[in-house]
Amino acid sequence: MKYAIVILDGASGNPLAAYGGRTTLQAAHTPYLDALARAGAVGLARNVPEGLEPSSNVACTSIVGYNPVEYPIGRGALELAALGIELQDDEVAMRVNLAHVSPAGIMVSYSTDNISSEDGHALADELTALDDATFKLYKGTGFRQYLVVKGHPELLVSSFAAAHNITDLPVADFPPSGPAAALIMDWQRRAGAILAASAVNKRRVAAGKLAATQAFAFWPGQRPGSMEPFARLYGKQAGMLSGVDLLAGIAQLAGIKRYGFAGVTDGPDNNYAAQGEGALTMLGENDVVIIHVEAPDAEGHDGNIEGKRLAVEAIDREVLSRLMAYAAQTPLRILALPDHPTPVELKRHTDDLVPFVLSGPGIQPNAGTRLTEQEAASTGLVVDPGYLLMGRLLA
Repeated sequence: MKYAIVILDGASGNPLAAYGGRTTLQAAHTPYLDALARAGAVGLARNVPEGLEPSSNVACTSIVGYNPVEYPIGRGALELAALGIELQDDEVAMRVNLAHVSPAGIMVSYSTDNISSEDGHALADELTALDDATFKLYKGTGFRQYLVVKGHPELLVSSFAAAHNITDLPVADFPPSGPAAALIMDWQRRAGAILAASAVNKRRVAAGKLAATQAFAFWPGQRPGSMEPFARLYGKQAGMLSGVDLLAGIAQLAGIKRYGFAGVTDGPDNNYAAQGEGALTMLGENDVVIIHVEAPDAEGHDGNIEGKRLAVEAIDREVLSRLMAYAAQTPLRILALPDHPTPVELKRHTDDLVPFVLSGPGIQPNAGTRLTEQEAASTGLVVDPGYLLMGRLLA
């Protein structure tokens, strides 16, 4: 038996007037997910425990089969682990978004229109002028960069708004608070001055692109504690494929083999066919494969109704179709689900339960016929907490 998990990041959401009161999942044409649902069990999962932030590090930790309450790893530190950088005991890592804030102070784009890694790295090179005994900046993927702060544990008891949660809102209404607020606000002010004079930004503006006007820091975390290896916890060898550092960080800490294939990205330019083919390659080398697709979440944050639907349909057409063809020849169980909702009208995550479909040999079908929020609620099947889904998949 082989096992495949497909994470449609942020794919669930709320009813939309543009779709006649249907959600994105209801409006999307998903024949392969529909077939899985008819043959398997559809239900709801709580991937974000009550009281925790509805972020992907919490929700995806659940999906990979770990209780996020027992592994409260700050996302900045988790993503930095994906780069192979080990924090010291007196260091705190923060995520830094290269964002576009308007002259009026409005968060126009938390990602500077999904800035490329090439431009993001070039801007990060300019920002390393601020590196000193306290601050050091590391390059991530696209708009994602990472700031390591030495000697300031008070960061862990300070509060910082996540950039993607304040889209279209005044940044000044969401200032940092707590004992480290002034420290980070000063770094951001100095970073903003560098970005204002940036040659990279001038080139982008000349090409009709957004400039990155602010380096927005949030999500502080310390060195991650050890996670029990997935192979020891579940007795299976697993592989991970994602275009974002977060999932690579979870894989790094859990001893899950990390894969990369050309064209797999964190945005709407993702090569879904490459991700589907990559899943088949991974199945040849592992018992369990985890395929994470970021695009629906990115489109949700951008408020792109049609883009989110098209991303869901592309996952169905290019990834699920290949997995189901594989399942026709080799026993395969498939679990498909969002990690959390990203409603396009809100442009941010919520902590609502998400629909899932679990299908394959030995899985008893229920009344569900589609992977949608309403269909999942109607079956009465609820997995709470969500990290127990891994046990159901492997049982």
